[in-house]
Amino acid sequence: MVGTMIKVGIIGPTNILKLSELTGKSKEFFLEKAQIIGKILAETNCELWINSDKGMLVAIGRAYKRFNGKKCVVLYPDKGEPWPKEHAIPYIKCAHEIRKEQNWFWSNYNVTAVPDICICVGLSAGVLSELAYIKLNYQLKCGNMKKLVGIKELLRGGRFPPEIEIDINEIIEYI
Repeated sequence: MVGTMIKVGIIGPTNILKLSELTGKSKEFFLEKAQIIGKILAETNCELWINSDKGMLVAIGRAYKRFNGKKCVVLYPDKGEPWPKEHAIPYIKCAHEIRKEQNWFWSNYNVTAVPDICICVGLSAGVLSELAYIKLNYQLKCGNMKKLVGIKELLRGGRFPPEIEIDINEIIEYI
């Protein structure tokens, strides 16, 4: 389709301080990387998809918008189930469009299933669940995603867990 932007989903930790402790890299290191990623995505004229949460997600979303990204879609759960949603309200402010999802499950699932590409900007328990959705969608030929990009310097050990990697190696790209 002419004029259609590539949809890029971001999965990553919402707790930058914990990420910093686990990796031995400073909070500033991660915030700087978020700025760079947001800027590159804005300059490549893609559509950014993120969940309405803190950490790397909102940092990349704000940078994308600051660098004149054209369309930031923020997924927000309509119902606070199975987890509360009130904490996420401040993080929808970087949205050009708010996409209301049924609940947190669908927000987390659709950030990996609807975009064409998914970029992983660090690991956390939540990211591991999103990687499992990517793996299952790939194996069952569901969803839209065609490429999972892992940013090596943001992943512990520079790779995805082998339990995920071995089954979706064909769509993984490390940069």
